[in-house]
Amino acid sequence: MKDPEQFRALFAYSPYHRVVDGTRYPAVYLQTGEHDGRVDPMNSRKMAARLQRATSSGRPVLLWTSGTAGHGFGTPLDERIAVNADVFAFLFDQLGVTYRPVGSRPVP
Repeated sequence: MKDPEQFRALFAYSPYHRVVDGTRYPAVYLQTGEHDGRVDPMNSRKMAARLQRATSSGRPVLLWTSGTAGHGFGTPLDERIAVNADVFAFLFDQLGVTYRPVGSRPVP
């Protein structure tokens, strides 16, 4: 980058450069698309790898990558449904939510 002022502005809010080794980070779920014209998917890969190396919490740092999606626009419905199912499964797992069909009896 040629303009030092622009570099300082970008660096000031870069989450990648704010990761601190040995920090107990919460579980993280990142998403990226191979055809994202706005954000290079390598940024997500680098962030996931950085968090995985830095965290001391033992919680998962996961990266979901779509080979057909971009920045959300034009993503097929079946893929959007699959992504949402993965997000909810991740959240439910991390929050300790369990599934019990309506009308079923609690497990003792």
